[in-house]
Amino acid sequence: MSEDIAGLVRQLAAVDRDERRAATDRLVALGAPAVEHLLPLVADGEGTGRSAAESCVQRLGAAAIEPLRRVRSAGPGGLRSAALRMLASVGGADALAPADRAAVERLVRIKLLDETPGDLPAWSWVAVPRAEVQDIVRALGLHDARPVTTALGVSAAIHEENSLDHLSADGATTTEYRVFITPEFDGWRLVYGADYLDDNWAQVIEKLSTRCREAHFYAVDEHNGARVWWVAENGQDKRGYRTYGDPEWVGEPMEFERDLMQDEDDELYDPEEAEEYAEGVRDPEEVASWISIQPTTVEVLDRVGHGWLAVTSADVGHGRFRGALDI
Repeated sequence: MSEDIAGLVRQLAAVDRDERRAATDRLVALGAPAVEHLLPLVADGEGTGRSAAESCVQRLGAAAIEPLRRVRSAGPGGLRSAALRMLASVGGADALAPADRAAVERLVRIKLLDETPGDLPAWSWVAVPRAEVQDIVRALGLHDARPVTTALGVSAAIHEENSLDHLSADGATTTEYRVFITPEFDGWRLVYGADYLDDNWAQVIEKLSTRCREAHFYAVDEHNGARVWWVAENGQDKRGYRTYGDPEWVGEPMEFERDLMQDEDDELYDPEEAEEYAEGVRDPEEVASWISIQPTTVEVLDRVGHGWLAVTSADVGHGRFRGALDI
């Protein structure tokens, strides 16, 4: 039996895609016994074989948890790190043993002492000026906010599972999210949550601007060629642009936009530039550089405090979200 499983594991690195797929299906059908054979490839493999082995363990889901826990507790030592990563991938923090959860929390506390956050993603974010963390948490109805490194927060809110369906006691199904609130950079805090903002950005800036006076939303979708930026004050839309919006523009041009607009009487009139800024500024990062901060420049800005990771439901803790997070 072990030799048969070992042969299937070797097939995961096959050139032929159908052969890899067949081996994957058979390994998943074997269930928990396949884990100890897959884990060496997860730990030391390369390329297609390693990716296929990880996919097998993830497809095994809950069946993989106990075999992975045994490796964490009894070894072999060279596979313990891979077992920890796969436990987080298939079951989130809830799949980790108490000792592992405590070790991760301790490592986060240590990292926070001398963290140097790098630049932040500039795909989709909210910016709030002069806001305390608790104001953001209360405005958005968030729960269980806990200190995290910026790397962990970005990983949790963007790169790994950051939304899931939750069945409540009354039988209703809701979508719940992880949300990352950054440290303060030059007086601004940024809010991240890939699925959260994609589904709720208009309500988010309305709620935040109602409590915190002002909130901005920025998004860049290179795949669809879409650009969005929006400014709300005191719960009301002030100015916004959406590539595919109807209407495309909302509100009157802001002062920085008027400064960029030209007419033919200007001494430095440039037809191309005049056309580009005729209605306003379309590029979200350029807008952010004028009226808030750019995520790609936070590394050189003054920083206060650390980041916070929260969830949108008191009934859904952090542990259910799957993914091996950076720290």
